[in-house]
Amino acid sequence: MKNTFLKINKPCSENWDNMPQNELGNYCHLCSKTVIDFTQLSQSEISKKIRKGNICAKVTQKQLDSPLLDFETSNNFNLPYSNIATGILLATTMIAVSQPIQSKTQKAQTEISQTNESVVEIQNSSESKSNLPKPNNFTKINGIVNSEKENKPVKNAKITFVTVNKNFITYTLEDGTFSLEIPTELTDNDNVIRVTYNDITIENEKKINLDYENTDYILTKTELNSIYKIVAKPQVFYLGGISSYSEIERIPIVINNGQEIKYKDFTKALQGKKSNCSLENKDYDYFESKFAIAIYGKKAKYGLYILKDKLIK
Repeated sequence: MKNTFLKINKPCSENWDNMPQNELGNYCHLCSKTVIDFTQLSQSEISKKIRKGNICAKVTQKQLDSPLLDFETSNNFNLPYSNIATGILLATTMIAVSQPIQSKTQKAQTEISQTNESVVEIQNSSESKSNLPKPNNFTKINGIVNSEKENKPVKNAKITFVTVNKNFITYTLEDGTFSLEIPTELTDNDNVIRVTYNDITIENEKKINLDYENTDYILTKTELNSIYKIVAKPQVFYLGGISSYSEIERIPIVINNGQEIKYKDFTKALQGKKSNCSLENKDYDYFESKFAIAIYGKKAKYGLYILKDKLIK
């Protein structure tokens, strides 16, 4: 089994916002084609779309970096990922730097999201990491999120401390600050924080682009005890003709209910085929190599999927 990734085969410099909308996406008069918006689709959904071939699309950097799921097509190119040419519409990143800020008296609501239905001890090897907590000893993470261009607080940015069994979640307040308590036994010298901007607002701003790049980053134990300033920068979007390419066999680790399952079973379940893996009422998060290793150890060097219970709204 090979890993298959998206490729921008023909970069496009047209402005997405200037294209008229239709039922499938935005229409590009330059090439007389509809450009499909992939940014709201999962990798599995994208896999099904590109089977038809000859597609133009709008994609994000994370979609280019994440392997496709449920992918079967002959339109593959065996190219190294570093050789992909893309047209950038809007450059972005998110920088996390250790920087003192004034302490706040406001208290943020914290929630714990189960990544499994019950906490199951992981079958650890010498290369995997345990994530089982011991209570009554906590590390407190504090920080602030501001927008890059306006340098204003970003409200409702979601801050997630990721472990295999549980996600510890909080949201930024009106002033952009956040505080999150983590059981100290779950921390080590490589801790993964995921920051997402799906429900954000910027104080006193009525018209502003609120598309920011969802970003993972790694903090050491020492850095966890620092107060961090996080700068939210505009999201990267790419337009162009979509194709795909395959790398050599590099199978990610998949964790379900605290245990490793076969990647093949996971992809079969996504296709609705008979499988030892059930995805009923499940979502999943994908982590690229360096973040996967920080969460689960060196055995996850080719990526990590963590299945989690769907949140009931």
